[in-house]
Amino acid sequence: MQEIKPSDIRQWQNTMMNYRNKQGEGYSQVYLKTIHNQLSAILNHAVNFYDLKSNAARKAGSMGKERTKEMLFWTKEEYMKFIEAVADKPISFYAFEILYWCGVRMGELLALTPADFDFQACTIRINKSYQRLEGKDIITDPKTVKSNRMITMPEFLSEELEAYIGMLYGLNENDRIFQISKSYLHHEMDRGVKLSGVKRIRIHDLRHSHVSLLINMGYSAVAIGERVGHESVEITYRYAHLFPTIQTEMAENLNQEREEYLDE
Repeated sequence: MQEIKPSDIRQWQNTMMNYRNKQGEGYSQVYLKTIHNQLSAILNHAVNFYDLKSNAARKAGSMGKERTKEMLFWTKEEYMKFIEAVADKPISFYAFEILYWCGVRMGELLALTPADFDFQACTIRINKSYQRLEGKDIITDPKTVKSNRMITMPEFLSEELEAYIGMLYGLNENDRIFQISKSYLHHEMDRGVKLSGVKRIRIHDLRHSHVSLLINMGYSAVAIGERVGHESVEITYRYAHLFPTIQTEMAENLNQEREEYLDE
């Protein structure tokens, strides 16, 4: 297994992508994506527990496409109703506040330590991810190289988190702030939805909600991609249906600029 190189993975990928049966049919994009993810998961397990030096499948890059999932998100008004419903539990409240206002992934949230925060600059450093494997807490590298980033928090959130973390007695600089499980967050999501009456979305959809909010505020795909750890082309592809409204507003503003010039 140590001898597997990214070039070997790419050669295997080419074989799988070019395969055709007697009817001239190849493997589906979803199947190609699935088997690559399974191979990557096996190699990742070997990296974490059996001293494999690196995951060649991750370095080689993926193949195929995931089955399209419906993208749900909350408006700001819906989120505010939800967060008020879970405000009785501080650990839940601040976890969801970071997920919504910063657009981080759940694994990134659960890996955060006090050392990752700079409250003078209002920033959060994202450089690791948390997962629970075979009953053990595992800290890994982020999902992609692009996922390593600094996120600037809104001032209100920075002040709230500084006060909250300061109240956590005995928490060291490199201890996880949110020592909870993903299942706990799912349970709290269900509780908040039931109490607030908003539609049910997945926790990952809070990330979509953050991107949607930024698009509606007029920010570019490049700026949003840097904040959430995606390539700008991926932001454009995933959220293309949300951009037309902004394009219309841009055109209207350009029209107004020209009319103001002609009126001078």
